Amino acid sequence: MNIEIRSFCSGDKAVFSDMVKKFYAPPAVLHFPSENVMMSSFDAAFEIPELVKGYIFECDGTPAGYGIVSMKFETEVGGMAAWIEELFVEEEFRGLGIGSRFFEFLQKELKGKIKRIRLEVGDENDGAKRLYSRLGFEPLDYRQMVIDKDF
Repeated sequence: MNIEIRSFCSGDKAVFSDMVKKFYAPPAVLHFPSENVMMSSFDAAFEIPELVKGYIFECDGTPAGYGIVSMKFETEVGGMAAWIEELFVEEEFRGLGIGSRFFEFLQKELKGKIKRIRLEVGDENDGAKRLYSRLGFEPLDYRQMVIDKDF
């Protein structure tokens, strides 16, 4: 099976829309956002590519998943961090190594540009937790807090 990871192109919007709805389906997230919120990641990858990067995963030419990465400065490491905003693999393609390949790809793509890769994982997502542990990720015992409003 040939696995390809590539940047979003404008023709990916419909495929992304279908997959992002699955990513945001309960119980994976606390709330189901509006279509506009879900699609904002796709649009941001074109509007601010220096801060948001979008990737499509394909297996033998068939869309198999996607990843959204945002770039931010982290004082804890004194440099830039890649924050994995969303990582989704279609159910029928799970277990084929796509997640591992994505992290290998990111390390090559961002070599010399970042000092950390950071992500969140839900307590119930055992498969993702196993993958991240196997790749060397360690838990950060932070409680995050947010305020959502138009500033």
